[in-house]
Amino acid sequence: MRFLAIAAVFAIAAASFSQNVSSVYNRDTHDPFKLKDVKVESTVFGPIVRTSTLLTFENPYTKLTEASLNFDLPEEAALGGFAYYYGDEYVKGQLMDKAKAWFIYTAITSRNRDPGIMEQVSPTSYHCQIYPLKVGSDLRVRLYTVGFLQPQENKLGLPAPQVGDARVPQDWSVRMADFNRIENGANLTLPMPEKPVTAVAQRFKDGRTYVAGMMRADPERLATGPELKILKAEYGLLERPSQVWDVTEKLSSLAKRRSLELQVYNQVFGGDPAPGIVKTLRVTYEQGGKTHTKVVPESALLQIGMINSGASPTPTFARLRDPKWVQLDDETIAFMGWVPSNRKIAVRHNGLRQAFRPQLAHKGSESARLWAQQKLAQGNWTSKKQVLNFSMKYGVPSAYTALLAVPQSEMKLFKAKEKEFQKEQQRQARQEREWAKQREQNWRSGRGGDPEIRVQFADAQSVDAVLPDGRVIPLELSNGTWGGNFDIPVAAPEGQYTVRVVAVKRDGTTEEKKLTYDVDRTAPEGKAEIRMIGGRRMLEVRSEAGLAEVAFYLADGSKMVLKEEEPGVYRLELARFISVKGTLVLKDSASNKREIPCSWPS
Repeated sequence: MRFLAIAAVFAIAAASFSQNVSSVYNRDTHDPFKLKDVKVESTVFGPIVRTSTLLTFENPYTKLTEASLNFDLPEEAALGGFAYYYGDEYVKGQLMDKAKAWFIYTAITSRNRDPGIMEQVSPTSYHCQIYPLKVGSDLRVRLYTVGFLQPQENKLGLPAPQVGDARVPQDWSVRMADFNRIENGANLTLPMPEKPVTAVAQRFKDGRTYVAGMMRADPERLATGPELKILKAEYGLLERPSQVWDVTEKLSSLAKRRSLELQVYNQVFGGDPAPGIVKTLRVTYEQGGKTHTKVVPESALLQIGMINSGASPTPTFARLRDPKWVQLDDETIAFMGWVPSNRKIAVRHNGLRQAFRPQLAHKGSESARLWAQQKLAQGNWTSKKQVLNFSMKYGVPSAYTALLAVPQSEMKLFKAKEKEFQKEQQRQARQEREWAKQREQNWRSGRGGDPEIRVQFADAQSVDAVLPDGRVIPLELSNGTWGGNFDIPVAAPEGQYTVRVVAVKRDGTTEEKKLTYDVDRTAPEGKAEIRMIGGRRMLEVRSEAGLAEVAFYLADGSKMVLKEEEPGVYRLELARFISVKGTLVLKDSASNKREIPCSWPS
């Protein structure tokens, strides 16, 4: 199946901001927190800027309060970490599986303790919650980011954090790693490098050398042709208006002043409006006083208004493996990739080719994080596990990870309580299913584990279960029912198996019953589509009949269960004119689960 690790790209702040903190508010009253102070520490090496921002807000509340913080990063930047202060205690966020992080957060906040959690809403947007704030102490949050210097006419400037109306904080120190000096970041600009390419290389823990750089084309090489304006862009099944996305804004953001070139894939637009069907992109644009329309099928190359006598605005790279790039302005790109060891590489962009050897920087993960951020946002993924493992390896948040900040003492207490809770849950679950209502109940289908046997015999003095592999399991009597558990080997082939249950009566005679069960490890397949049925907009899923559950999970975590209206046909009514994006989960009686990412426009 095709799997997208990203949601549709949200509107973000201008690229000149390294961090745009859009809102910090009380989750109960939605009243904003008043900003008291911003302290910024940046380190510049080559074209890269590593920034630590400490935000301090007034906390006027005299009762337990939960705070929320939302902020954006430029497309080319990456989040390196998050921490907060509980009074004077510094609590640093740890990257982990998002589901686990929210479970821990909820469990600890229910005891009125103090965790903080930060999750990625889109590849450039983040949301943070902290509960509770310490009464009498300010709300203090620290953000760690890494990004690029920003072209500003003939100079380079630092990307300035923005918090509400405070765009450029006064308390901003910048360490120039190349020159070992400290500057005031609020007024700092750097001369444009003489060479068109500047790049740094860092050795990462996986043995690769990651490269992050910036290339600026000679403005004289750029064509002076007419401006390009995207008037209308639609993607999907053009003959079905309900399965067409308006992507005008997206293509306008990708277009340069005079050209646009891109490969037409679902991930370019943030999802798939018609899964399993080849779609079409139709673009209407204006250039040179004339209006044109281009229609391009999925997977094809769209080219509009090529510059410099046919030179492609899409950069190409030699010796740089798995390269990614982001447009900073009309003449400048930021690029990332990796090489086995620091070596000479080459970049061709806008008709200019430049070969160079990146400057070897101090050890660190900045270049790797910048590449990983683009890989997560632009790459194709086949499973949630792939995204999770990749995100954890490079320490970059994704759609399936979150940063959880919990004081060490609280985490130890949580783990101890979690073990106790799990043991108690297992004990209660076994009690509930053992000998309930004194009726026979036998495991029928599953992937493995410890299935249960419950069976009744009149006047029996002993009962044994003979397993398919010849093992004999003695059953125990409880409230007139004989029962027990046995293990299904993990490597047991799929298929049907028989268990012989033999009872020895008090008069010496025997009685035998046979129980069958299936080993099933194959997840159900399914196909989903939006249909109009009787004037109602329905999500329809076709799969095998009798599934244990078919559910659709929205991006906010809410769950909607589909009903089996016909054998193998599951339906759910959806509100009209609402864009739907989420994950479809099919689960069979053996608990095999299939996840299918889905998205449809309004």
